[in-house]
Amino acid sequence: MAWQSKIRSALCIALAAACGCVAPTQVGVEKSDIESPAKFAAPINSAGRPDTKLANGLSINQDTGEVFVKGNVALRQGFLEQLVCFKGTREHESLVVVNVAASHIHAALLAVGARAGHPGIWSRDKATVNDLKLEPPTGDILGVQVEYVLDGVSHRCDLGEWIEDARHQEKFKNASFVFAGSRFEPDGRGGQRYTADVTGSTVGLVTFGDELIAYAQVIPDQAEISQPRWQANTARIPAQGSDVVLILKPVKP
Repeated sequence: MAWQSKIRSALCIALAAACGCVAPTQVGVEKSDIESPAKFAAPINSAGRPDTKLANGLSINQDTGEVFVKGNVALRQGFLEQLVCFKGTREHESLVVVNVAASHIHAALLAVGARAGHPGIWSRDKATVNDLKLEPPTGDILGVQVEYVLDGVSHRCDLGEWIEDARHQEKFKNASFVFAGSRFEPDGRGGQRYTADVTGSTVGLVTFGDELIAYAQVIPDQAEISQPRWQANTARIPAQGSDVVLILKPVKP
């Protein structure tokens, strides 16, 4: 659709919203805001590329194709429905909390060449699991890693290493995230807003249908349909509140 193409181009220009021209605590960013190039001017370093220094929680490195997002450990034990969320939303079910709006991270991913798709969808016609209809999310595959310091030593690992199967039957497959790109919804004032900015779904696990980055396998968000399975791998996660950096990178086919 034409408006989607327009949003796609505008989001690339919108990188500076993520880098500080718009406060990172802002949520409910409207489509008209994203489409306003005058608001967005990413800081450029001497090499002519966006500065890789983390500014207000978000930056990119075009040489490596990586997006960096500052965050903190949200929880260390319990079942998970989200993996990364925006502050004040889903910390009770997420590993990491960030203070950067999802639409700004979307912009940064576009700036390093990633292509967005759409979130997953699930439905059922009758009250039985056998009638479940699943539509997987689409978009470029993304590597999702986390960097942190423990006992004075810097560590970097796949975010999937912080997740374990409660039944210990399967290892979490980290290479199973896609750039779903969330969606736009009416804002109640005649405009539209980026849904994940409101719900906080930055990196999803369970399928709510609003995720910026989605787990490639559809997991219905109702326990009676899909029994909770993935939980925090407490032994691998630093102390609650610890500083971390989320690292996102398109995976080349």
